[in-house]
Amino acid sequence: MPLTAFIFLALYFTGLILTFRHPYFGIATYIFEWHNHPPYMWWGKNLPDLRWSLLVSLVTLISLLINYKKLRPLKNPKYNLIWWLVAMTIWVYFISIFYSIDPASSFRKAEFFYKLTIQIFLMMFLIREIKHFRVVIWTLILGVANFGRIAYQRGSNRYVGVIAPNATEENAIAAHVAAVFPFFELYFLVGKKWEKIITALSIPFILNLIILANSRAAFVALVVIAGLSLIWIKGRLRWQVLAGTFIGILLVLYLANDQFWQRQQTIDNYKQEGSAVSRIYLWRGAIKMWKDHPMGLGGGGYQKLVMDYVPELAEIMQEKGAKTVHNTFLLVLVEWGFVGEIIFIGFLIHVFLILQNIIRNYRKYPFGRFYVDAIALQMGLLAILTAGIFHNRSYSEVIYWFGAFAVALRNIQVTDIEELEDEGSEEDDALITQGV
Repeated sequence: MPLTAFIFLALYFTGLILTFRHPYFGIATYIFEWHNHPPYMWWGKNLPDLRWSLLVSLVTLISLLINYKKLRPLKNPKYNLIWWLVAMTIWVYFISIFYSIDPASSFRKAEFFYKLTIQIFLMMFLIREIKHFRVVIWTLILGVANFGRIAYQRGSNRYVGVIAPNATEENAIAAHVAAVFPFFELYFLVGKKWEKIITALSIPFILNLIILANSRAAFVALVVIAGLSLIWIKGRLRWQVLAGTFIGILLVLYLANDQFWQRQQTIDNYKQEGSAVSRIYLWRGAIKMWKDHPMGLGGGGYQKLVMDYVPELAEIMQEKGAKTVHNTFLLVLVEWGFVGEIIFIGFLIHVFLILQNIIRNYRKYPFGRFYVDAIALQMGLLAILTAGIFHNRSYSEVIYWFGAFAVALRNIQVTDIEELEDEGSEEDDALITQGV
């Protein structure tokens, strides 16, 4: 058995043991496993199929039942965001039963949302202390940093050497990395010394992965969040971000090869670039498809009908197989109809409102790093949604993880604020009692 497999097993089962001590470790272990899913790794081919992520979720549920009274009491917690996913789960099952043209594929997608809803609720419910939030975020950061290491060792042009659940090709991996990149940048700028060191060492490998993936969508996503962050972020941090962005540009210029720049230049000349033109045909076909099937076709429905609705690419698809829509929002619209689209967009808007509320509270109570974490989550969501304009990311788990993190961060912040106010009131009462 390879040494890497031993290391994975040691960390995985350590995570399970720690989960029995406190259930929030189950969230960190789940994210760790996602980034090191054995069936997708060269070192994990000979490991038994233990249903790795399911096992983590079951242990987390058991630990929740055992350790419920140990959880930190929250003041005025809100979990309303979960109702969007509950609604989505109910709706996709409804569409799968009554409207899907590929029931087997559609029910697999419905099962995804069912499991996702449970996992996201566990995330937002169990992360109740800022130190727990940090452990989970650093598990995510280190998982992505490891992707960068693997890409450096095994990658080449249009190949990064690693895949993950619902991210089984280079564009999807690059989009996931782009979503987490704001945490690397902001933690490098405002973190403790050890945080600065780890992120500084990781960022070149992260950028190298995106360059090797040669994903135009991920590159555009980084450019978009770099520009928006200079507008969005206020105060001294804006100038730090500007300096960090300048350093990042220098790194990209140093690391990028001719193949990368040649592919990126096709963004301007999309009419002469085959894959870009094909996306326009696929998007037009998706809109026509939705007009004919406004309730949705269910999971996998687009591929079933794409040859009829995109005759411009029919000959190519007969040879190479049916293409997908290559747009997150259009995919949701075609598969789950206008109701599914409303639910999906409603979820995203709700997440941004939660994060904006965290930023607003921070301006009144400027303690901790709530502002930085909220900005990182906002920028990360914008990054993957920007990439999602050109690729299908509606089943990308990191989108929903960020929603759960936003809820957890809001509940932690509100509880910390109320506890500080209570302590202040007790001190005032003590002074009054003493006659001061």
